[in-house]
Amino acid sequence: MKSLTLIQRLVTLLNDRGVDYCHWKSNFGLSRAVGGDDDLDILVDRGSLTETLSILASLGFRQAVVRQGDNPAGISHYYGRDPETGELVHVHLFSRVLTGESFVKSHHLPFEAMLLAGDERIGEVPVPTRSAELVLFFVRNYIKYGSLIDLVYQARGKRQLTDELSWLREGSDRETCERLLTAHCPVIIAQQMWQGLDAIEQNASLLARIRLARQVRRRLRIYLNQSWAGRMDNYRRVLWARATRVFRGRKKNKQFEAGGAVLAFVGPEATGKSTLVAECRRWLGEVVASQAIHAGKPPSTWLTWPVNLVLPWMRRAAPGLRTSRMEGHVEQTSGQPEKPKNRGLGGLIYAIRSVTLAWDRRRLLLGARRAADRGEIVICDRYPSEIPGAMDSPRLAPHDKPSGQLARLYNWLAEVELRIYREIPPPDAVVGLKVSVETAKQRNRDRIKPGKETDAYLESRHRIAGNWRKAGTRSIDTVDTEGTLEETLLRMKEVVWKSL
Repeated sequence: MKSLTLIQRLVTLLNDRGVDYCHWKSNFGLSRAVGGDDDLDILVDRGSLTETLSILASLGFRQAVVRQGDNPAGISHYYGRDPETGELVHVHLFSRVLTGESFVKSHHLPFEAMLLAGDERIGEVPVPTRSAELVLFFVRNYIKYGSLIDLVYQARGKRQLTDELSWLREGSDRETCERLLTAHCPVIIAQQMWQGLDAIEQNASLLARIRLARQVRRRLRIYLNQSWAGRMDNYRRVLWARATRVFRGRKKNKQFEAGGAVLAFVGPEATGKSTLVAECRRWLGEVVASQAIHAGKPPSTWLTWPVNLVLPWMRRAAPGLRTSRMEGHVEQTSGQPEKPKNRGLGGLIYAIRSVTLAWDRRRLLLGARRAADRGEIVICDRYPSEIPGAMDSPRLAPHDKPSGQLARLYNWLAEVELRIYREIPPPDAVVGLKVSVETAKQRNRDRIKPGKETDAYLESRHRIAGNWRKAGTRSIDTVDTEGTLEETLLRMKEVVWKSL
């Protein structure tokens, strides 16, 4: 049974420190869980809970909570980063046997002692006896058969369900099962359990299973931990969360307990920003609510849309006024704003475009800050620094001795641009990417992209990149992207995880 390094270390520590725990359900598919392809459902005795949390913290696990829906006491979610693959491991930690419908943990079953009493293992992982798990299997599934929403999920997993049942029956004992049922769930009679299990194994009619589920659920009413109104309210919140995900890019319904964050990837061209941003979004987006934005190319606002619409037309009509021509007429010195050579109409158009770009960036990044405050992880491709003249930062420097209306207007626009950039909040964490100029040139040549940058342009951008800084940023880490993509991704995930 292959397992990820992080899971191996977790199991070893739990065993070595004498934690009273087990992987308590669906052990038929335990190999998928220890391989990182599924959740680890760990039940821990309350007396071992403090030690378990200490172990999770020592391994770098982060707690996550459900954003919309039920967050019942006794269930928690922890995510850890495997050091060799970078992939995330989900530990679904239980201190009580809470189960029920797929989306609402409506029943607290008194099965903790029954499940933890077994001395069986699969590999190094403690598991309940199959007789105990068979009793649990029956109760869990017949709670679900009594839920209309769950019938869809039960139908989709019918083959896996029957395979799991066959595996449990092969390793269990009928007399032991009945003894455990009487001792831990006396409201259910053995005849009902065998009738229900036979119905699953023989693929009996759905109507027959629903009728039996209604009888079982009536007997289990004493274990309900929510009123009917409470369950309906939880369903309402869960369904609303799923509906809003459809309109908001199908974001996950979890967030880290520590809160959201704005993560910025910065660096000159051809350092791999777009690739790393996309992978970071995929990686974190599989477990928590996240989004990716491009601060270098912000969308227009209602205020800047007319300007952004007219300026391209003006550049086509008068090529000499193109922004790229203006950038070619400035002295670019690292850490210094651009010194305009053209004091006429071209310089003014460039200044207007710089101010509208600053405005759009501020609006986009203020929105990112608000999303992070709501618990999301926002991953930014590029981010303004406080260094004038640096990439995506203030570009305009006032004329020392302005003469004429155009020069004075230019100076006013330069002041407005600087003020807007100062109003952009800092990111929480920055990943600064670096690569040699020669490697950047080669990557640029290999790109399949129209209008690629020239070598001279790349040299200029690398020269002015400098060291990114903005007051209030919590952490700044550097990732060298000179190596292979696999090495770079692993290093990126390491520094990002540390910053969360």
